[in-house]
Amino acid sequence: MKDPYISQDSRENWDNRVLNLASICLPWLLMVAIASGSEKQLAPTATTLLVFAVFFAMTVVGVAIGMHRYFTHHAFKTSGFIKVCLGVLGTWAMQGDITRWVADHRRHHRFADKQFDPHSPWYSDRGPIPNRLHGWFHAHMGWMIYGRVSQPGRYAPDCLADRSIAVLSRYYWPIVALGLVLPGAFGYLLGGEGEMARCVFWAGAARVALLHQLTWSVNSFGHLFGQKVAGSDSEARDNIFFALLLLGEGLHSHHHWRPASAMNEPKHLDAGGWLIRGFEKLGLVWHLR
Repeated sequence: MKDPYISQDSRENWDNRVLNLASICLPWLLMVAIASGSEKQLAPTATTLLVFAVFFAMTVVGVAIGMHRYFTHHAFKTSGFIKVCLGVLGTWAMQGDITRWVADHRRHHRFADKQFDPHSPWYSDRGPIPNRLHGWFHAHMGWMIYGRVSQPGRYAPDCLADRSIAVLSRYYWPIVALGLVLPGAFGYLLGGEGEMARCVFWAGAARVALLHQLTWSVNSFGHLFGQKVAGSDSEARDNIFFALLLLGEGLHSHHHWRPASAMNEPKHLDAGGWLIRGFEKLGLVWHLR
């Protein structure tokens, strides 16, 4: 059996679960605090929706193009400045620091839908999951609550050796806080205190909570429903719904077939791939794979 390289250190696993739970719960707690403590009307205005759309789009870019295609799979090369920008935007998604995100995803590919895949609806570290409801919950979010750490020394040595990634990972919480309060600053500039509260609620906390569900759905629904590439050796599926919402990330079967590719198939559904091509024409990225 292949060595899964997962941590046996109970303290390390516990710390990781606490970080994950805090990342999951904080946006909801912030929304409750704003809703219960604000005397302002929280129904979104046109300004609120604009700020939400801008920050949602930037964060999806951070996850789909930054965390996934760049940091994890090295699908293209870019400058140090763009790397830091992608890292900040990806951290705003509150899905853990870059190093652990990369380590978990690479382990997912190594053991795709087999034992030791960290978030498969078919298997866990302990073996097969016979109940599909349990499997869905495990893949969607359960693995973050009771799973074990993917050892970064094995799965993300490049991240550990990169100074800028190390800094971004170390300052995870300050960067997260910036992503939550910055929409409020824009709201204040555009509409005063009332708009500030609405933007923190919707473009800050609700944006993160929504993106959590969509990203996790690629792990859960994306391994249960959709079409598979012919000859695929995993249960990853191409799901058009999530492809449209997440810059082509829902084309998950094709991604498992060619994980390092900068563009998924079918190309017309991969907005992320076309965005990378656009960045290439602007000279912001190069050496696309």
